[in-house]
Amino acid sequence: MSTAKDMASIIYEDLRDKILDLALEPGSPVSENELCEQYEASRTPVRTALHRLADQNLIDLLPYQQSIVSLIDFEAVKEFIYARVAIETSVIKDFIDLEQPLLVEDVNHVIRKQEILLKENTFRPHDFYSLDVMLHEIWFKATEKLSLWKIFNTDVDYTRVRILDIKEEKDYQAIVSDHKDLIAAIRDKDYDSVGPVISRHLYGGVNRIQERMSSKIGKYFKGEN
Repeated sequence: MSTAKDMASIIYEDLRDKILDLALEPGSPVSENELCEQYEASRTPVRTALHRLADQNLIDLLPYQQSIVSLIDFEAVKEFIYARVAIETSVIKDFIDLEQPLLVEDVNHVIRKQEILLKENTFRPHDFYSLDVMLHEIWFKATEKLSLWKIFNTDVDYTRVRILDIKEEKDYQAIVSDHKDLIAAIRDKDYDSVGPVISRHLYGGVNRIQERMSSKIGKYFKGEN
């Protein structure tokens, strides 16, 4: 692999992390010249990285204009959650049917790690989000639905809404409480509770963000400027 391609990957991965973590906010200008200076790179790897980000709908490359970090499509996020609630409800019910106490303990272990994280004076919101991702992945992996999980876990607009909810609302206890309700339903084989709990959990962040759409975060979303 050439040095240019190595540099393109470095720039791409760094910018992607910053966009998903909202260090680069939706609507922020992206300057080729500034990126060349920042990464001490030529235009070729910078442009390669930007085109990869554009392919993932993270950057809007605007001809003859300054490119920007893409705005979030909130309506698409709500449709995404509608589909995920239906599918993840079925996946969790299949997970209950497996009757694997060790896997259930894996879920509980992640919840405990979240609680320990919350006791620290400082932690990155992304660390909390990563544990959330780890928890949900357990039942998708156990039920051999990782291809579906990959789709859910790579939706960039949903990821940014989740991070935004965590950063803005900081309602970590509500998320942990939902996780505890899920583990209780799994242990009790309470199939009827799974749908309402996962719906509350997945829609919670979206509802909290929607209530604040008129505040400064409204500028992050398509059609809200």
